[in-house]
Amino acid sequence: MAPVPGGSRSGHTHAQIYLPEPSPAEGLDNSGEGKTCSHCHATSTPVWRRDPRTHKTLCNACGLYLYQRQQLRPQKLITVDTEDLDVADSDGEYDGPECANCGTRKTSTWRRNMAGAQVCNACGVYEKTNRKPRPLALRNDKIRPRTKH
Repeated sequence: MAPVPGGSRSGHTHAQIYLPEPSPAEGLDNSGEGKTCSHCHATSTPVWRRDPRTHKTLCNACGLYLYQRQQLRPQKLITVDTEDLDVADSDGEYDGPECANCGTRKTSTWRRNMAGAQVCNACGVYEKTNRKPRPLALRNDKIRPRTKH
């Protein structure tokens, strides 16, 4: 156990508090090697997260879904993500995800529409605000940065 520094400026002594040393349990190393998501079993993610109730390791997608909706990510979304990876591995010319609505492969961020399909940022925002798919006539291949006030 490692002591936590204690003491005061007035000269009074305080009892030291001892905290247990972290144990090398599964999923607790900081290196990211050997970690798996306790929900979807992913082994690669931009950020590892934790379930606040059980403290189990979660991938970024499962952790964000749990935080935003207070429930675990449904198997349907996990399956769709896994299928996207399988398609990417089988096609040598595949250069990344493709929007289920407009077919673009370039976007600032990928989103999910109400049906759970992967869509580009423009289609996702349009569908979220208008409650209908974005018309193909609005498609523009140029990604515009945000305007600063």
